[in-house]
This record gives sequence, structure tokens and C-alpha cells, in this order.
Amino acid sequence: AVDDICLPFKVYYGHVLELIDKVEYLFVPRFVSLGNYNFVCPKFMGLPDMLKANIKDLPELIEPVIDLRKGFMPVRSIARKIGKRFNKGFWEIEKAYRKAVKIQKKFEIIQTEGKTTLEAVKIMVGGSDLMKRDLDGNDVIPKDIDNKKLKIAVLGHSYIINDYYISMNIINHLNDMGADVSTVEMFDHHSQERAAALQPKRVFWYFNRKVMGTAYHLFSNDKGVDGIIQVTAFGCGPDSMVKELVDIKGKRNNISVLNINIDEHSGEAGLITRLEAFVDLLERRSLG
Repeated sequence: AVDDICLPFKVYYGHVLELIDKVEYLFVPRFVSLGNYNFVCPKFMGLPDMLKANIKDLPELIEPVIDLRKGFMPVRSIARKIGKRFNKGFWEIEKAYRKAVKIQKKFEIIQTEGKTTLEAVKIMVGGSDLMKRDLDGNDVIPKDIDNKKLKIAVLGHSYIINDYYISMNIINHLNDMGADVSTVEMFDHHSQERAAALQPKRVFWYFNRKVMGTAYHLFSNDKGVDGIIQVTAFGCGPDSMVKELVDIKGKRNNISVLNINIDEHSGEAGLITRLEAFVDLLERRSLG
């Protein structure tokens, strides 16, 4: 990958290289917009082209353009185009599409009930065992959150927070320190949008708007969060802007905000030290 591309896309290259000899197709959509008045980072739009230019012997790419501002029922239209590529009939595609929508809605509901994305996946596939894995692939038993004292929101792109290698196990570390962790996916879209609208100039980057909307929602509605940790990606321009906006709003609302910028190092020691110091600060504030 080129040097100046952001961290998540460098990791994406690694995922592709791992899969090259294991699959016949790679699903690499060209994301443009995920709704009215918002856009996805332009790097998503060019991702299929970047892969073709830099990696030899790629499997065949399935690269639909995901632009939900256009057309009638755009998601259904995309599903039909992909289904036809696999020689499926109209009703077979429609049945699969409706099933997928139903499962996705259930998945989102589980997350808004307080489950992390990985916990929700385990539940959806029928697993009662909500094991997580550490960086070495070992099972981690979730702590009982009933006795947790601190409530900390960990806000960042889902493709960073839910990758336990990139995020260096930040959620598990906080759980071990006695914190009840919330993420962006645990808050409904309408609450995020209402709060994001408080910003005078509209933030139109989709993922960053969700992060900012969640933070503003927590600030303006006094939801009982003790502190917020923003996890940003090295090289992400929109992240750097939204980070400053959340910092300013946090100071005005007397909510402690810790910024963690994830780069290419994988040593957890520095991260753990910062998390311990932040948790200690929040505990002192709660007593005081």
C-alpha cells in the first residue's frame, strides 16, 4: 500500500492477501453514500482500483457501487444485480434479500440493547458463548458487568473498534479495569442524527458523523457516561476534525475525553498505561 494511505486501508490489503488463494470471489463494494446528505470516505470509492493496481492474481471482484441517494429502493437493486451475476432468478433473489434485511434489523436491535458487535454476531449465529479473543487468539471470558462502576463510551469507526488487533483489545482491557463499555453501534440512528444536527455546519462524512452524533447525544442528554474515549486512525483527515469538535464539546459539558490515535505499532503496554491513567482519573472524579 502507498505510504500516505490511512491505517484501516493498509490492513485491508493484508486481509486481501490472506484470502487470495482461499476464495473465488472478493466482495469489494465501491461505497459512495449510505443515505441522503452523507458521503463515505473517497478511499472506499477507489478501493477496488487500488487493489487491482497493487496486487497481482486477485480473485474476481464483486464491486457494486453503493450509492443510496440514487434510484428506487437502491439496496434491493444492488442485491438483484449481484444475484443475476450468480444466475439466480427474480424470486430467489428477492427471498434472499428479504431474509438478509430481517437478519440485519435483528442484529442492529441486539447491539442497541447493549451488546458489542462481536457479541451480537455470536448471538446471531446461535452461540450462547460470548467468548472474545485476545491478540494471540486465546479465548477471553467477559467479565460480569453488574458490579462495574464506571461507564465509558469508546467511540470510533466500527472497522477499527471491532478489530481487536487494530484496536489492541481496548474493550477487553477496559472491561478488566471495571468499566462498562458502550460503542457507537449501541445507539440508534435517529438519536445520533438529532444530536449531530446540533453542529451548525453539517458533517457529511457518514462514519464520522455517527461518532460525533453519539458523543453529542451523550453530552446533551446526560446519559450517565463517566468519560469518552475517542479512537482515531492515523492518517484519517475527517477523524482529526471530529476529534477536535468532540474535545471542545466535552470541555463545555465537563466530560473527560481521552484521544487514542491508532497507528502501525502493536505494542499494548503504552495503551494500557493510558487507559489505566484515564480510569484512575474518572474514579477520582466520581469520588469527588
